Amino acid sequence: MQLAWLRRPGTLMVITSAPTYVATGELLRVISPLDLTPARFLGAALVIGLYLLIRRRRLVARRGDLLRAFGVSAIGYAAYGTLLNLGQTTVPAGTTSLLLNTSPVFALILGRLLLGERITPRGIAGTIVAMTGVAMVAVFGGGRLGLDWNALIILFAAFILALYLIWQQPLLSRIPAIEMVFWGCLWGGLLTLPLAPFDLHLTAWQGRTWLALAALVLVSTALAYVFWARSLAETSVAEGGSLLFAVPLISITLGWLLLDETPAPAAVIGGCIAVAGVMLVSRSAAPVSEPGLGPVAEDIVDLTLTATDNAAITAAVGQAVDQIGARLATVSLWRPESRDLVRIYTSMPEVYRPGGVSAGLGADWIEQCVVRRESYLTDDPGDLESDAFEHHDTLTALRLGAAINAVVTRDGRFLGCLNLLHTPGSYTAADLRIADAVAADLAEILARLTLEPARHLNA
Repeated sequence: MQLAWLRRPGTLMVITSAPTYVATGELLRVISPLDLTPARFLGAALVIGLYLLIRRRRLVARRGDLLRAFGVSAIGYAAYGTLLNLGQTTVPAGTTSLLLNTSPVFALILGRLLLGERITPRGIAGTIVAMTGVAMVAVFGGGRLGLDWNALIILFAAFILALYLIWQQPLLSRIPAIEMVFWGCLWGGLLTLPLAPFDLHLTAWQGRTWLALAALVLVSTALAYVFWARSLAETSVAEGGSLLFAVPLISITLGWLLLDETPAPAAVIGGCIAVAGVMLVSRSAAPVSEPGLGPVAEDIVDLTLTATDNAAITAAVGQAVDQIGARLATVSLWRPESRDLVRIYTSMPEVYRPGGVSAGLGADWIEQCVVRRESYLTDDPGDLESDAFEHHDTLTALRLGAAINAVVTRDGRFLGCLNLLHTPGSYTAADLRIADAVAADLAEILARLTLEPARHLNA
């Protein structure tokens, strides 16, 4: 698909986050920073809440997770948003984005202090380089010698951002990204509301002021935060944080074009030095293996597919993944005599092996998919803990919380299904229709396998 890259949440996060600092700078010309924070987040909460209501998306966060989500909201929305607005009253948009790029450095330090993680020599060197760049921005960033305390406020916001990313990460395996952002905006806005002086000066607002508010609320909060949460749910904090590297170039350009902000040469040089240090830090962390990712315990049958059938299945699954995404994709063949499914394709063979048998299928799932031949859709992680799914610990380790089982049928017979699993909240009814269309292309192959089981399956 030519525009498949636009479905990548990391790419969309960069595009939608870049206007944040320019829109904030425009609004701070007429509104107090303490008024802007609740306006931004409560406005975004209203937009997301209406979307959830219209789409009839139920909230799935459990009571225990809501308390942690409240803490994440207080840090990553209320505190971070307030500090960002206070600091940007004098710091240009581009310089702000450069300073916020230091959050991976703080993540490294927090990992050492809170988790006891080892800091490598490259990590130490990167930290020193990044802090040197930050010092240049803080002292010379205003175009003259002198400490800009607001730059230090933004630096503290980068520390808060790192803490937020670390604390939020486990929640994204249990709460859909859009729901997490809804709670964050709602509670973050309510927590900052008592600080607002309500000195809005609405009569002084021009068309560009309203446009900046719309961009900040709709694009750089409602959309950007969801895309970032989606990206973090699919990767690690380090990988998700590294997405910030692409933001400053766009922010500096927009600040120059729209706000007539030209960062001092020392600020640009210092910011680039800081980013170089952050890149060293990001590359210093050794890859951490996730638990529970060995081969799942299951019966295996001998499976032989012709090269032609295997290529056709791979192409069909690739089409589905390109259009709607999936962290795990499999195709299963139904064996009516034993009432189980045999995996004939897998995108993760080191965990879910070809020939693996799924025998513990839930009665409700069999009734819907096998008997009624209706595809299955869920974006609730709790549903993946039901008896319709096996290997719950592995699904959790892979941070999977949404699933599509698109049934493959022919002449009124259930032949098997195309299975797509992704992070919580990833799939919609529109995605299910796409998966069903791809599943239909698999009918001829699965029918042939069903009709000639001895040649292809030695069970």
